[in-house]
Amino acid sequence: MIFEIDDYLSMQDAIAQFCLFLAQNEVSDERVFDSRLVANELVGNVLRHSRGKAKLCGDIRNGFVELTVFSSVSYIPPKRAQNAEIYAEHGRGLYLVDSVCHERTMTKDGGILVRIRIK
Repeated sequence: MIFEIDDYLSMQDAIAQFCLFLAQNEVSDERVFDSRLVANELVGNVLRHSRGKAKLCGDIRNGFVELTVFSSVSYIPPKRAQNAEIYAEHGRGLYLVDSVCHERTMTKDGGILVRIRIK
């Protein structure tokens, strides 16, 4: 599934459609929740920080939910996120993404690919 995302409304619609697809393919509620959290964080970062447009690609492959997020403005996240200071108001999102994903990598064409183990 591929979604072009211009704003928060289209982001919510795209993520809801993708989560429905996961549920219809018997992905557990817990993994659907994790997928929603990851998609919201990564796509939200594109909209919030780059002020660009996002593309969300998602599928189920080889026992994993795979999500790839592209930004119209180039961004390379750190290889491994650190948790923010205890009183920090921001900076936990990528750490949360890493905590629920099996892996997070960059694709050759500049996307952020995450894999969430289904079982």
